[in-house]
Amino acid sequence: MPTSRTLSLNSRYYMAAVIADAFTVVCSLALAILIRFRDFSGVHTTEFLGTALFFMLGYYVISVMENLYSVRTTLNRSMLLYRIVRMTFIVTGSFMLMVFLFKETRLLFIDSRFVIVFNMFIWLLLTSLIKLIYLPNFFKSLYSGKRSSRSNLLIAGNPARSRNITSLFHSSVIYSAGQRVIQWPVTLSTDPEEIVVSVINEMKIKSCSGTVILFDQRHDYNCIAECCIKLNDAGIPFVIYAPGILDLGYFDPWFSLSDYGALTFLKKGKRPIEISLRKITDFCFALFCIILLSPIFLATAIAVSLSSKGSILFRQQRVGLNQKSFGFLKFRSMKEGTTNKEDHKKYFKDYANGKTANGDTKTFKLDQTSRVTNIGRIIRKTSIDELPQLVNVLKGDMAIVGPRPCIVYELEHYSGWQRRRFLVKPGLTGIWQVFGRSRLPFDASQFLDFLYTIDSSHSLDFRLLMKTIPVVLFGKGGL
Repeated sequence: MPTSRTLSLNSRYYMAAVIADAFTVVCSLALAILIRFRDFSGVHTTEFLGTALFFMLGYYVISVMENLYSVRTTLNRSMLLYRIVRMTFIVTGSFMLMVFLFKETRLLFIDSRFVIVFNMFIWLLLTSLIKLIYLPNFFKSLYSGKRSSRSNLLIAGNPARSRNITSLFHSSVIYSAGQRVIQWPVTLSTDPEEIVVSVINEMKIKSCSGTVILFDQRHDYNCIAECCIKLNDAGIPFVIYAPGILDLGYFDPWFSLSDYGALTFLKKGKRPIEISLRKITDFCFALFCIILLSPIFLATAIAVSLSSKGSILFRQQRVGLNQKSFGFLKFRSMKEGTTNKEDHKKYFKDYANGKTANGDTKTFKLDQTSRVTNIGRIIRKTSIDELPQLVNVLKGDMAIVGPRPCIVYELEHYSGWQRRRFLVKPGLTGIWQVFGRSRLPFDASQFLDFLYTIDSSHSLDFRLLMKTIPVVLFGKGGL
Protein backbone atom coordinates (compact mmCIF):
# COMPACT_ATOMS: atom_id res chain seq x y z
CA MET A 1 0.00 0.00 0.00
CA PRO A 2 1.70 3.25 -1.07
CA THR A 3 1.71 6.36 1.10
CA SER A 4 -1.41 7.75 -0.58
CA ARG A 5 -3.29 4.53 0.21
CA THR A 6 -2.14 4.64 3.84
CA LEU A 7 -3.45 8.19 4.23
CA SER A 8 -6.64 7.23 2.37
CA LEU A 9 -7.29 4.42 4.86
CA ASN A 10 -7.06 6.85 7.77
CA SER A 11 -9.36 9.33 6.03
CA ARG A 12 -11.95 6.67 5.17
CA TYR A 13 -11.91 5.26 8.68
CA TYR A 14 -12.33 8.77 10.08
CA MET A 15 -15.38 9.44 7.90
CA ALA A 16 -16.87 6.03 8.64
CA ALA A 17 -16.46 6.55 12.40
CA VAL A 18 -18.03 10.03 12.28
CA ILE A 19 -21.01 8.74 10.27
CA ALA A 20 -21.37 5.80 12.65
CA ASP A 21 -21.51 8.15 15.66
CA ALA A 22 -24.19 10.31 14.03
CA PHE A 23 -26.18 7.21 13.08
CA THR A 24 -26.03 5.71 16.57
CA VAL A 25 -27.01 9.01 18.20
CA VAL A 26 -30.21 9.19 16.12
CA CYS A 27 -31.01 5.48 16.59
CA SER A 28 -30.36 5.38 20.34
CA LEU A 29 -32.35 8.56 20.96
CA ALA A 30 -35.29 7.31 18.85
CA LEU A 31 -35.29 3.94 20.63
CA ALA A 32 -35.15 5.60 24.05
CA ILE A 33 -38.16 7.77 23.15
CA LEU A 34 -40.12 4.75 21.89
CA ILE A 35 -39.35 2.82 25.08
CA ARG A 36 -40.50 5.75 27.23
CA PHE A 37 -43.51 7.07 25.28
CA ARG A 38 -44.24 4.17 22.85
CA ASP A 39 -44.43 6.73 20.03
CA PHE A 40 -42.93 10.13 19.14
CA SER A 41 -45.89 12.22 20.26
CA GLY A 42 -44.28 12.94 23.62
CA VAL A 43 -41.33 14.77 22.06
CA HIS A 44 -41.37 17.79 19.76
CA THR A 45 -39.24 17.74 16.61
CA THR A 46 -37.13 20.69 17.82
CA GLU A 47 -36.38 18.86 21.08
CA PHE A 48 -35.34 15.73 19.22
CA LEU A 49 -33.11 17.63 16.78
CA GLY A 50 -31.59 19.82 19.50
CA THR A 51 -30.77 16.84 21.71
CA ALA A 52 -29.37 14.83 18.81
CA LEU A 53 -27.16 17.73 17.70
CA PHE A 54 -25.87 18.23 21.26
CA PHE A 55 -24.82 14.59 21.55
CA MET A 56 -23.34 14.52 18.04
CA LEU A 57 -21.24 17.59 18.77
CA GLY A 58 -20.23 16.35 22.22
CA TYR A 59 -19.13 12.95 20.96
CA TYR A 60 -17.32 14.53 18.01
CA VAL A 61 -15.34 16.99 20.16
CA ILE A 62 -14.19 14.36 22.64
CA SER A 63 -13.47 11.81 19.90
CA VAL A 64 -11.18 14.30 18.15
CA MET A 65 -9.46 15.12 21.44
CA GLU A 66 -8.94 11.42 22.20
CA ASN A 67 -8.13 10.36 18.61
CA LEU A 68 -11.09 7.98 18.65
CA TYR A 69 -11.64 8.44 14.90
CA SER A 70 -8.22 7.03 14.07
CA VAL A 71 -7.71 3.56 12.65
CA ARG A 72 -5.03 3.18 15.32
CA THR A 73 -7.77 2.60 17.91
CA THR A 74 -8.06 -0.96 16.59
CA LEU A 75 -4.67 -1.70 18.15
CA ASN A 76 -6.04 -1.57 21.70
CA ARG A 77 -9.69 -2.54 22.06
CA SER A 78 -9.70 -2.44 25.87
CA MET A 79 -8.47 1.17 25.86
CA LEU A 80 -10.99 2.03 23.16
CA LEU A 81 -13.85 0.56 25.21
CA TYR A 82 -12.72 2.44 28.31
CA ARG A 83 -12.59 5.74 26.42
CA ILE A 84 -15.98 5.17 24.81
CA VAL A 85 -17.52 4.54 28.25
CA ARG A 86 -15.82 7.59 29.73
CA MET A 87 -16.90 9.77 26.80
CA THR A 88 -20.50 8.56 27.08
CA PHE A 89 -20.75 9.48 30.76
CA ILE A 90 -19.06 12.88 30.22
CA VAL A 91 -21.38 13.93 27.38
CA THR A 92 -24.51 12.59 29.06
CA GLY A 93 -23.59 14.19 32.37
CA SER A 94 -22.91 17.52 30.65
CA PHE A 95 -26.29 17.38 28.93
CA MET A 96 -28.19 16.63 32.13
CA LEU A 97 -26.32 19.36 34.02
CA MET A 98 -27.12 21.91 31.29
CA VAL A 99 -30.84 21.04 31.27
CA PHE A 100 -30.95 21.16 35.07
CA LEU A 101 -29.18 24.54 35.37
CA PHE A 102 -30.81 26.31 32.43
CA LYS A 103 -34.53 25.68 32.42
CA GLU A 104 -35.06 27.79 29.29
CA THR A 105 -33.15 25.16 27.27
CA ARG A 106 -35.97 22.67 27.82
CA LEU A 107 -37.74 24.11 24.78
CA LEU A 108 -34.81 22.96 22.66
CA PHE A 109 -33.77 19.74 24.42
CA ILE A 110 -35.47 16.65 25.81
CA ASP A 111 -35.76 16.98 29.59
CA SER A 112 -36.93 13.42 30.33
CA ARG A 113 -34.26 11.81 32.51
CA PHE A 114 -35.64 8.38 31.60
CA VAL A 115 -35.08 9.05 27.88
CA ILE A 116 -31.56 10.42 28.41
CA VAL A 117 -30.45 7.53 30.62
CA PHE A 118 -31.83 4.93 28.23
CA ASN A 119 -30.28 6.84 25.34
CA MET A 120 -26.92 6.63 27.10
CA PHE A 121 -27.00 2.86 27.54
CA ILE A 122 -28.34 2.18 24.04
CA TRP A 123 -25.73 4.46 22.45
CA LEU A 124 -22.98 2.85 24.51
CA LEU A 125 -24.05 -0.62 23.38
CA LEU A 126 -24.42 0.30 19.70
CA THR A 127 -21.17 2.27 19.56
CA SER A 128 -19.19 -0.47 21.28
CA LEU A 129 -20.48 -3.05 18.80
CA ILE A 130 -19.74 -0.82 15.80
CA LYS A 131 -16.32 0.45 16.91
CA LEU A 132 -15.05 -2.81 18.39
CA ILE A 133 -16.49 -5.33 15.94
CA TYR A 134 -18.26 -4.02 12.86
CA LEU A 135 -15.91 -1.27 11.61
CA PRO A 136 -12.68 -3.27 12.09
CA ASN A 137 -14.14 -6.29 10.29
CA PHE A 138 -15.63 -4.12 7.54
CA PHE A 139 -12.26 -2.54 6.77
CA LYS A 140 -10.59 -5.93 7.10
CA SER A 141 -12.86 -7.23 4.34
CA LEU A 142 -11.50 -4.54 2.01
CA TYR A 143 -8.08 -6.20 2.10
CA SER A 144 -8.77 -9.86 2.79
CA GLY A 145 -7.83 -11.98 -0.19
CA LYS A 146 -6.44 -8.98 -2.10
CA ARG A 147 -2.71 -9.35 -1.95
CA SER A 148 -2.17 -6.37 -4.26
CA SER A 149 -3.89 -4.06 -1.76
CA ARG A 150 -1.58 -4.97 1.11
CA SER A 151 1.54 -2.98 1.95
CA ASN A 152 4.81 -3.82 3.63
CA LEU A 153 5.72 -2.12 6.91
CA LEU A 154 9.34 -2.21 8.06
CA ILE A 155 10.03 -2.44 11.80
CA ALA A 156 13.67 -1.48 12.27
CA GLY A 157 15.98 -1.43 15.29
CA ASN A 158 16.03 -2.52 18.95
CA PRO A 159 16.04 -6.33 18.56
CA ALA A 160 14.77 -6.75 22.13
CA ARG A 161 11.58 -4.85 21.29
CA SER A 162 10.97 -5.77 17.66
CA ARG A 163 8.82 -8.80 18.48
CA ASN A 164 6.65 -6.81 20.95
CA ILE A 165 5.85 -4.18 18.33
CA THR A 166 5.13 -6.81 15.71
CA SER A 167 2.65 -8.49 18.05
CA LEU A 168 0.99 -5.11 18.65
CA PHE A 169 0.37 -4.61 14.93
CA HIS A 170 -0.93 -8.15 14.57
CA SER A 171 -3.48 -7.42 17.33
CA SER A 172 -5.39 -5.14 14.94
CA VAL A 173 -7.57 -6.93 12.38
CA ILE A 174 -7.19 -3.98 10.00
CA TYR A 175 -3.42 -3.71 10.20
CA SER A 176 -2.92 -7.46 10.05
CA ALA A 177 -5.16 -7.67 6.97
CA GLY A 178 -3.79 -4.60 5.20
CA GLN A 179 -0.08 -4.77 6.04
CA ARG A 180 2.71 -7.28 6.06
CA VAL A 181 4.96 -6.56 9.00
CA ILE A 182 8.62 -7.09 8.14
CA GLN A 183 10.99 -7.24 11.09
CA TRP A 184 14.52 -5.88 10.73
CA PRO A 185 15.83 -6.33 14.30
CA VAL A 186 19.24 -4.66 13.99
CA THR A 187 21.21 -2.50 16.38
CA LEU A 188 20.95 0.93 14.80
CA SER A 189 23.84 3.36 14.58
CA THR A 190 23.80 6.50 16.72
CA ASP A 191 24.38 8.64 13.64
CA PRO A 192 21.05 9.99 12.23
CA GLU A 193 22.32 10.03 8.65
CA GLU A 194 23.38 6.39 8.82
CA ILE A 195 20.10 5.36 10.45
CA VAL A 196 17.90 7.00 7.82
CA VAL A 197 20.00 5.84 4.86
CA SER A 198 20.03 2.25 6.10
CA VAL A 199 16.30 2.27 6.86
CA ILE A 200 15.37 3.75 3.46
CA ASN A 201 17.62 1.25 1.65
CA GLU A 202 15.98 -1.62 3.52
CA MET A 203 12.55 -0.20 2.71
CA LYS A 204 13.42 -0.20 -0.98
CA ILE A 205 14.72 -3.76 -0.86
CA LYS A 206 11.59 -4.99 0.94
CA SER A 207 9.20 -2.68 -1.02
CA CYS A 208 7.90 -1.01 2.15
CA SER A 209 5.64 2.04 2.15
CA GLY A 210 6.19 2.96 5.81
CA THR A 211 8.48 2.25 8.71
CA VAL A 212 8.60 1.91 12.48
CA ILE A 213 11.95 2.81 14.03
CA LEU A 214 12.77 1.46 17.47
CA PHE A 215 15.33 3.62 19.25
CA ASP A 216 17.01 2.62 22.49
CA GLN A 217 18.81 4.25 25.42
CA ARG A 218 21.80 5.19 23.24
CA HIS A 219 19.74 7.57 21.12
CA ASP A 220 19.21 11.08 22.51
CA TYR A 221 16.75 13.74 21.38
CA ASN A 222 19.31 15.12 18.91
CA CYS A 223 19.53 11.81 17.10
CA ILE A 224 15.79 11.15 17.16
CA ALA A 225 14.88 14.66 15.96
CA GLU A 226 17.34 14.56 13.06
CA CYS A 227 15.95 11.19 11.97
CA CYS A 228 12.41 12.58 12.10
CA ILE A 229 13.39 15.53 9.91
CA LYS A 230 15.04 13.34 7.27
CA LEU A 231 12.17 10.84 7.14
CA ASN A 232 9.58 13.61 7.03
CA ASP A 233 11.44 15.40 4.22
CA ALA A 234 11.50 12.12 2.32
CA GLY A 235 7.70 11.93 2.58
CA ILE A 236 7.73 8.60 4.42
CA PRO A 237 4.97 7.78 6.96
CA PHE A 238 6.71 6.59 10.11
CA VAL A 239 6.33 5.76 13.78
CA ILE A 240 9.14 6.15 16.28
CA TYR A 241 9.61 4.40 19.61
CA ALA A 242 12.01 5.49 22.34
CA PRO A 243 12.28 4.80 26.09
CA GLY A 244 12.06 8.49 27.04
CA ILE A 245 8.96 9.39 25.05
CA LEU A 246 6.56 8.41 27.84
CA ASP A 247 8.35 10.90 30.13
CA LEU A 248 7.37 13.72 27.77
CA GLY A 249 3.70 13.23 28.60
CA TYR A 250 2.96 13.62 24.88
CA PHE A 251 2.84 10.34 22.99
CA ASP A 252 0.54 8.18 20.87
CA PRO A 253 -1.33 6.00 23.40
CA TRP A 254 -2.59 3.58 20.74
CA PHE A 255 0.86 2.57 19.54
CA SER A 256 2.69 2.87 22.87
CA LEU A 257 3.47 0.01 25.22
CA SER A 258 3.38 0.37 29.00
CA ASP A 259 7.10 1.27 29.14
CA TYR A 260 7.94 2.15 25.55
CA GLY A 261 6.41 5.32 24.10
CA ALA A 262 5.54 5.98 20.48
CA LEU A 263 5.02 9.02 18.25
CA THR A 264 3.26 8.88 14.88
CA PHE A 265 4.02 10.94 11.75
CA LEU A 266 1.77 10.25 8.79
CA LYS A 267 1.79 13.39 6.68
CA LYS A 268 4.32 15.75 5.13
CA GLY A 269 4.09 19.52 5.34
CA LYS A 270 1.09 21.76 4.70
CA ARG A 271 -0.44 22.95 1.46
CA PRO A 272 -0.68 26.72 0.77
CA ILE A 273 -4.46 26.61 1.19
CA GLU A 274 -4.04 25.11 4.67
CA ILE A 275 -1.65 27.90 5.65
CA SER A 276 -4.07 30.57 4.40
CA LEU A 277 -6.99 28.90 6.17
CA ARG A 278 -5.02 28.79 9.40
CA LYS A 279 -4.28 32.53 9.22
CA ILE A 280 -7.97 33.31 8.74
CA THR A 281 -8.96 30.91 11.53
CA ASP A 282 -6.41 32.39 13.95
CA PHE A 283 -7.57 35.95 13.26
CA CYS A 284 -11.28 35.14 13.66
CA PHE A 285 -10.68 33.04 16.78
CA ALA A 286 -8.54 35.74 18.42
CA LEU A 287 -11.10 38.46 17.64
CA PHE A 288 -13.92 36.30 19.02
CA CYS A 289 -11.96 35.55 22.22
CA ILE A 290 -11.12 39.21 22.79
CA ILE A 291 -14.79 40.16 22.50
CA LEU A 292 -15.96 37.23 24.63
CA LEU A 293 -13.31 37.73 27.32
CA SER A 294 -13.49 41.54 27.38
CA PRO A 295 -14.93 41.54 30.94
CA ILE A 296 -11.93 39.48 32.12
CA PHE A 297 -9.57 41.85 30.28
CA LEU A 298 -11.17 44.84 32.00
CA ALA A 299 -11.26 43.24 35.45
CA THR A 300 -7.64 42.11 35.19
CA ALA A 301 -6.47 45.52 33.98
CA ILE A 302 -8.15 47.20 36.96
CA ALA A 303 -6.77 44.62 39.40
CA VAL A 304 -3.22 44.97 38.05
CA SER A 305 -3.31 48.77 38.20
CA LEU A 306 -4.60 48.72 41.79
CA SER A 307 -2.23 46.00 43.04
CA SER A 308 0.98 47.96 42.49
CA LYS A 309 2.39 50.96 40.69
CA GLY A 310 3.34 50.55 37.06
CA SER A 311 1.94 49.86 33.64
CA ILE A 312 -0.87 47.38 33.10
CA LEU A 313 0.88 45.54 30.27
CA PHE A 314 4.35 44.02 30.22
CA ARG A 315 6.10 44.34 26.85
CA GLN A 316 9.10 42.32 25.79
CA GLN A 317 10.89 41.54 22.53
CA ARG A 318 10.45 37.92 21.51
CA VAL A 319 11.61 35.90 18.49
CA GLY A 320 9.00 34.54 16.12
CA LEU A 321 8.61 33.30 12.55
CA ASN A 322 11.87 33.33 10.56
CA GLN A 323 13.67 34.64 13.67
CA LYS A 324 12.03 38.07 13.41
CA SER A 325 11.49 39.86 16.71
CA PHE A 326 8.15 41.32 17.77
CA GLY A 327 6.61 43.08 20.75
CA PHE A 328 5.23 40.38 23.06
CA LEU A 329 2.38 41.38 25.39
CA LYS A 330 1.34 40.10 28.83
CA PHE A 331 -0.49 41.50 31.82
CA ARG A 332 2.13 42.72 34.28
CA SER A 333 2.43 40.27 37.17
CA MET A 334 5.59 41.60 38.84
CA LYS A 335 6.37 44.74 40.77
CA GLU A 336 7.55 47.54 38.52
CA GLY A 337 11.33 47.72 38.19
CA THR A 338 12.05 44.32 39.80
CA THR A 339 12.63 42.37 36.59
CA ASN A 340 16.25 41.22 36.62
CA LYS A 341 17.33 40.46 33.07
CA GLU A 342 20.80 39.25 34.08
CA ASP A 343 19.39 36.75 36.58
CA HIS A 344 17.08 35.33 33.93
CA LYS A 345 19.89 35.14 31.36
CA LYS A 346 22.01 33.16 33.82
CA TYR A 347 19.06 30.94 34.70
CA PHE A 348 18.34 30.18 31.05
CA LYS A 349 21.99 29.40 30.35
CA ASP A 350 21.99 26.92 33.24
CA TYR A 351 18.64 25.53 32.09
CA ALA A 352 19.98 24.99 28.56
CA ASN A 353 22.91 23.11 30.12
CA GLY A 354 20.57 20.74 31.98
CA LYS A 355 20.61 22.32 35.44
CA THR A 356 17.51 22.85 37.56
CA ALA A 357 16.59 26.36 38.57
CA ASN A 358 16.51 25.84 42.33
CA GLY A 359 19.35 23.56 43.30
CA ASP A 360 18.04 20.16 44.32
CA THR A 361 14.43 20.70 43.12
CA LYS A 362 12.97 19.13 40.02
CA THR A 363 11.43 22.34 38.70
CA PHE A 364 13.07 23.87 35.65
CA LYS A 365 11.74 27.34 36.33
CA LEU A 366 13.29 30.39 37.92
CA ASP A 367 11.89 31.19 41.37
CA GLN A 368 10.67 34.81 41.18
CA THR A 369 7.91 34.63 43.79
CA SER A 370 9.36 37.54 45.79
CA ARG A 371 8.90 39.83 42.78
CA VAL A 372 5.37 38.72 41.92
CA THR A 373 2.41 40.75 43.11
CA ASN A 374 -0.58 39.19 44.87
CA ILE A 375 -2.71 39.62 41.75
CA GLY A 376 0.23 38.43 39.68
CA ARG A 377 0.24 35.07 41.45
CA ILE A 378 -3.39 34.52 40.51
CA ILE A 379 -3.15 35.54 36.87
CA ARG A 380 0.09 33.59 36.37
CA LYS A 381 -1.37 30.45 37.95
CA THR A 382 -4.44 30.63 35.72
CA SER A 383 -2.53 31.91 32.64
CA ILE A 384 -4.76 35.00 32.51
CA ASP A 385 -1.58 37.06 32.17
CA GLU A 386 -1.17 35.51 28.69
CA LEU A 387 -4.49 36.85 27.33
CA PRO A 388 -3.03 40.06 25.76
CA GLN A 389 -1.18 37.78 23.35
CA LEU A 390 -4.49 37.51 21.50
CA VAL A 391 -3.58 40.99 20.22
CA ASN A 392 -0.30 39.51 18.94
CA VAL A 393 -2.37 36.93 17.07
CA LEU A 394 -4.53 39.66 15.50
CA LYS A 395 -1.38 41.45 14.36
CA GLY A 396 -0.05 38.25 12.79
CA ASP A 397 3.02 37.93 15.02
CA MET A 398 1.69 34.80 16.72
CA ALA A 399 -0.72 31.93 16.08
CA ILE A 400 -3.25 30.37 18.43
CA VAL A 401 -1.23 27.12 18.49
CA GLY A 402 2.52 26.83 18.07
CA PRO A 403 5.86 26.71 19.92
CA ARG A 404 6.28 29.16 22.77
CA PRO A 405 8.10 32.37 21.68
CA CYS A 406 11.64 32.70 22.96
CA ILE A 407 13.32 35.82 24.35
CA VAL A 408 15.93 37.42 22.08
CA TYR A 409 18.91 36.57 24.30
CA GLU A 410 17.80 32.92 24.47
CA LEU A 411 18.35 32.53 20.74
CA GLU A 412 22.05 31.73 21.09
CA HIS A 413 21.21 28.52 22.98
CA TYR A 414 19.20 27.03 20.10
CA SER A 415 21.04 25.03 17.46
CA GLY A 416 20.37 22.49 14.70
CA TRP A 417 16.90 20.94 14.82
CA GLN A 418 15.95 23.20 17.74
CA ARG A 419 15.85 26.17 15.36
CA ARG A 420 13.07 24.58 13.32
CA ARG A 421 10.72 26.19 15.83
CA PHE A 422 11.27 29.42 13.89
CA LEU A 423 9.77 27.91 10.74
CA VAL A 424 6.29 28.36 12.24
CA LYS A 425 4.66 31.15 14.20
CA PRO A 426 4.89 30.92 17.99
CA GLY A 427 1.60 30.16 19.69
CA LEU A 428 -0.57 31.03 22.66
CA THR A 429 -0.71 27.35 23.44
CA GLY A 430 1.05 24.29 22.09
CA ILE A 431 2.44 20.88 22.89
CA TRP A 432 4.93 22.19 25.46
CA GLN A 433 2.41 24.53 27.06
CA VAL A 434 -0.06 21.66 27.56
CA PHE A 435 2.18 18.68 28.29
CA GLY A 436 5.49 20.13 29.47
CA ARG A 437 5.73 23.57 31.03
CA SER A 438 8.14 23.88 33.95
CA ARG A 439 8.52 20.18 34.72
CA LEU A 440 10.76 19.24 31.74
CA PRO A 441 14.46 19.88 31.13
CA PHE A 442 15.62 21.97 28.17
CA ASP A 443 16.21 19.21 25.60
CA ALA A 444 12.83 17.56 26.29
CA SER A 445 11.02 20.91 26.13
CA GLN A 446 12.68 21.73 22.82
CA PHE A 447 11.73 18.31 21.48
CA LEU A 448 8.06 18.95 22.27
CA ASP A 449 8.15 22.26 20.40
CA PHE A 450 10.02 20.58 17.56
CA LEU A 451 7.32 17.92 17.19
CA TYR A 452 4.75 20.56 16.33
CA THR A 453 6.85 21.86 13.44
CA ILE A 454 6.61 18.54 11.58
CA ASP A 455 3.31 17.18 12.90
CA SER A 456 0.96 20.18 12.97
CA SER A 457 -2.59 19.77 11.71
CA HIS A 458 -6.04 21.26 12.30
CA SER A 459 -7.05 18.24 14.37
CA LEU A 460 -3.92 18.56 16.55
CA ASP A 461 -4.60 22.28 16.99
CA PHE A 462 -8.14 21.50 18.08
CA ARG A 463 -6.97 18.82 20.53
CA LEU A 464 -4.39 21.18 22.05
CA LEU A 465 -6.94 23.98 22.39
CA MET A 466 -9.37 21.68 24.20
CA LYS A 467 -6.64 20.31 26.46
CA THR A 468 -5.49 23.84 27.28
CA ILE A 469 -8.77 24.50 29.11
CA PRO A 470 -8.11 22.13 32.06
CA VAL A 471 -4.48 23.27 32.15
CA VAL A 472 -5.66 26.86 32.64
CA LEU A 473 -8.46 25.95 35.06
CA PHE A 474 -6.23 23.87 37.34
CA GLY A 475 -3.06 25.92 36.92
CA LYS A 476 -0.97 22.97 35.85
CA GLY A 477 2.70 23.90 35.64
CA GLY A 478 2.10 27.54 36.59
CA LEU A 479 3.89 29.55 39.23
